[in-house]
Amino acid sequence: MRRQTPQSEILRALVEETRGHPDAPLEAVTTGTCLVAAASRQLGLASLVSHVLAGLAPLPAAPAPATAHAAAGLLLDAAAANTDAASLAMAAVNSLLPSPAEATTAAGQDVLLTYGRGRRVAVVGHFPFVEKLRDSFADFQVLEKRPKPGDLPADKAGEILPRAEVVAITGTTLLNGTLAGLLAACRPDALVILLGPTTPFAGSLFACGIDVLAGCDVPDPDAALAGIRAGNCFKGLHGVRQLTWVRPGLGKEAATPAA
Repeated sequence: MRRQTPQSEILRALVEETRGHPDAPLEAVTTGTCLVAAASRQLGLASLVSHVLAGLAPLPAAPAPATAHAAAGLLLDAAAANTDAASLAMAAVNSLLPSPAEATTAAGQDVLLTYGRGRRVAVVGHFPFVEKLRDSFADFQVLEKRPKPGDLPADKAGEILPRAEVVAITGTTLLNGTLAGLLAACRPDALVILLGPTTPFAGSLFACGIDVLAGCDVPDPDAALAGIRAGNCFKGLHGVRQLTWVRPGLGKEAATPAA
């Protein structure tokens, strides 16, 4: 087991890192079926909690905070946790945090193959690519709040994660309060990937036990916004680029050789 960093500390460090960058007006918020986009210095994305959590009311049509810093601060509001207000807050974070110069272009499934091939792998969240990758690993378990065929219920994490050599966790766990507990359940030598469009490029997350941040930026905001308005989820979204930022000091030996 890893030393547990409370969720509140993870979020506070993330907000502080975001506020270390110059503030900017929150020019627009665009809400779709699966994603929310916040425009300030750049376009930032996040998954909508209401898309993942059945029965949750979507983001109300209330005025958004005036600035990206103010919107990011919603992550520290207990009333916003596990709601679309947290999604808006993370989109605002992603609208301020720049893509690291060290980041490389890589899709999420490629990242998982790079580090997980031939190893015992657990994924928290049913990503679209999980079925086609299943045979690439020595053991492969998917934990999901709403399990699909072949998945395990999310509450099995305490049983599954301590056995995994590589763990990929959806970035939405920053929004629903579960990231800290999942990290604490991982074995100390596990390689941990935070994955998906919600994932912020925040160096503070490396100090919490995450080794690889696999998120995205938006080089073509108009194309991305058109897709979000049309109800597209991230898999079908144009105008985005998937990027991977590896924790400084993580050796090349962490990657598995190509088959």
